Amino acid sequence: MTRRTAILLAVLIGVAALAAWRRAAGPPPEARRREAEADAAARRFLALRDAEDRADRTVWSPAGPVARIEQEVVAGLERAMASGDLEAFGLPGLARRLGVPAGHTLKWCQLRLMRARSPVAPGRGPVTWTVGLEGEVVLDGPVGADGLRPVWTARFNVDADWTDGQPPRLQDHRLSGPAQVLSGRPVFQAWADLQIPTNGVGFFTDPLLLEPSGQGWALHLVGAGVRAVRSGEGWAWRPSDAGPPDRVAASVRADLDGDGLAELAVADGSGLRVRGGDGAWRQVWAAPARLRHPQSICSGDIDGDGDLDLWLTQYRLPYVQGQFPTPYYDANDGFPSHLLRNDGGGRWTDVTESSGLGAWRHRRTYSASWLDVDGDGDLDLVQVADFAGLDLFLNDGRGRFSVATPGLGDSRFGFGMAHAVWDADRDGLPDLLMVGMDSPVASQLDSLGLGRPDFPAHTAHRAAMTYGNRLFTGAAGVGLRFSPRSEGLRRAGWAWGAAVLDWNNDGLEDVHLVNGHETFGSRADFERQFWQHDIHVGGSPPDPAVLLYFVQANDRRREARQSYGGWQANRMFTQTAPGEFTENAWILGVALTEDCRNVVAADLDGDGRMDLAVTTFEQWPVPRQRLVILRNASPAAQHWIGYRVDTPAPGSRIEVTTREGVRRHWWVQGDGYRSQSDLQAHFGLGPVGGVQRAEWIRADGSRTALPTDPDRWHRVVDKH
Repeated sequence: MTRRTAILLAVLIGVAALAAWRRAAGPPPEARRREAEADAAARRFLALRDAEDRADRTVWSPAGPVARIEQEVVAGLERAMASGDLEAFGLPGLARRLGVPAGHTLKWCQLRLMRARSPVAPGRGPVTWTVGLEGEVVLDGPVGADGLRPVWTARFNVDADWTDGQPPRLQDHRLSGPAQVLSGRPVFQAWADLQIPTNGVGFFTDPLLLEPSGQGWALHLVGAGVRAVRSGEGWAWRPSDAGPPDRVAASVRADLDGDGLAELAVADGSGLRVRGGDGAWRQVWAAPARLRHPQSICSGDIDGDGDLDLWLTQYRLPYVQGQFPTPYYDANDGFPSHLLRNDGGGRWTDVTESSGLGAWRHRRTYSASWLDVDGDGDLDLVQVADFAGLDLFLNDGRGRFSVATPGLGDSRFGFGMAHAVWDADRDGLPDLLMVGMDSPVASQLDSLGLGRPDFPAHTAHRAAMTYGNRLFTGAAGVGLRFSPRSEGLRRAGWAWGAAVLDWNNDGLEDVHLVNGHETFGSRADFERQFWQHDIHVGGSPPDPAVLLYFVQANDRRREARQSYGGWQANRMFTQTAPGEFTENAWILGVALTEDCRNVVAADLDGDGRMDLAVTTFEQWPVPRQRLVILRNASPAAQHWIGYRVDTPAPGSRIEVTTREGVRRHWWVQGDGYRSQSDLQAHFGLGPVGGVQRAEWIRADGSRTALPTDPDRWHRVVDKH
């Protein structure tokens, strides 16, 4: 019996059994209707399978040889990693061409097939394919006298050939440019590695919140109801009162009643609850319909009345119940977001529709922030959504918004996961990095010019959607515009969260990104199914036939132990000159290879060097989540200055003037992937370290002078 016959038989048996049960369970007309629905779903499922087979034989058949080459690349990677020998990959002489040093051992190897071309026309003999590979090799050196192993890395591009009709082995290869080689000793050291207790909430143990505590700082995991605090030289879990979790929850710390103290607001299924100064939780807003997936909350005074208002977003998981974001590049079919106006006295009003945001409230939103991007003195809204990208809404100063997204052009499209804010070009306006993802399979299909003719827009948007991370710079009177500096930050894999920090205090901001989706036993990846089939199958409404199709495809993946955006490493883009970045996470010791999600950057030990805390989201070889804290032990030769607030101050900024110019830090919320850490403004000052002036500039334009003594933290209290 063929696989297709077995599937058909199973479906038909299921339909018959369902129909028989329905006949016994209900009146005949109702049973007949349900039987007809089940029969239609079964036929629809079989039609979807037929369409998949037909597309593989026709539209996608030119990609078949490339898929076989990709299988050989995966097999070579697994051979190399299993043996610890780079030569086992199957590109003879690669180690020599890269200049691999003697006495080092293979730690990590990654090759991604990004493009393909066939220079010999079909029908004139065997076809020779040339494929472009992006590679990374990481080696451990011998242990030094300090007990540390030096790390050697090489990032490179390879062109390799394969003749169709022969065994799928890459026969010749050459570097298409000089390799980027780095070496050094790790400067971040493991400080804590704590397994996160799920406490019955399932996988959603976040949001991750940084909060002042009696021990200095605490890292709350709101969903799990725990917080990590300093314990001797390490960290330990303690119970947390940071929220009454109801499965998935979003949270924010903000002064919502204007008393100068921060309250904690939590969105769960029922609506919005706030914990007051007495520790009691109060329901302040009841959602008109149950909130299905609260994702992000940001606060800001959008109408100038002195109260902080809230933008509460929701995400919607794809595939669930057989629905799929439609269209995959501009989906606006998720669970609704809510703009909650603070009317004082604990009263909140949903003004989403009257504010002008109603038409865009159904994005599948991951992150959002209030930010004055156009420099006109009021707070605009930036929003990053999966299956859509970046949206920008400009404020008229009274809390009414106009959509400025079309002005961003195609650069706004992406699988948006989070964002980060800083003054990347030092022009006084905030800039924004949209965290996204790239895709080897999408790049392959683009290089081959392949796409479904009945879905032209799907193909037209593929390259923009998979560009990766994008940097947008603030523009007076306009909002945001795409920056060419994006090129140095774009490729990070399947990225989730980002943190901006000056880890070496040289005065240039660096960017840390956490990566990885579903790593399983095989490096073979499922994304070919996504690009060739899934995006053409589903629609926004739930569909039982499509659900069966998705489940069956995912079962095939699980049986094959295939990953889905897995086998990646976290990235650190270190700024070496204004606008120029070098990726050196392995050298720094922050390239975790487990799938990660949340990230915060903060000086957790008060030494002026920014540390990192990240969470993992592992499903293989065993499901688990961990909080990993990495302590910055870089040389302390550079100077710095920092400012701390106990109560977040969204909409305001701190400006520090040095001999080199003005540096700025905007207080923002909702930017990281389900993470909030913006209680510290840290500025690296380099070897000289002088500060000429420092000011806190509030949203209303008022200014307060701040201390300028370097190499220390200054506590900032808003007495305005």
